[in-house]
Amino acid sequence: MELTEQGVLIIDEEDICKLYFYLEFDGILFKDSFRFEMRLQDIELDPGSVSAVIYPQEIPEGFPSGDLPFIVEAIHSVIRENDPGFGVWQR
Repeated sequence: MELTEQGVLIIDEEDICKLYFYLEFDGILFKDSFRFEMRLQDIELDPGSVSAVIYPQEIPEGFPSGDLPFIVEAIHSVIRENDPGFGVWQR
């Protein structure tokens, strides 16, 4: 996971695997495991710090591909906790 200077949060396949690891072995939901993983990687979010999120093209092999919308929503939810305007269209 990386937050670029331009505010792009890049989520890679390894990050997705970690979310599944926490779910399978500790019973931690995607939202809580993403929050935990951000702390481990010293990524802090402030209002306006994330302009976009880039996800892997596919869920890593061996994991249910139908879970991607749930993972995306969990990640967006954590971002919105720190930046309520994230993902909201402004006029």
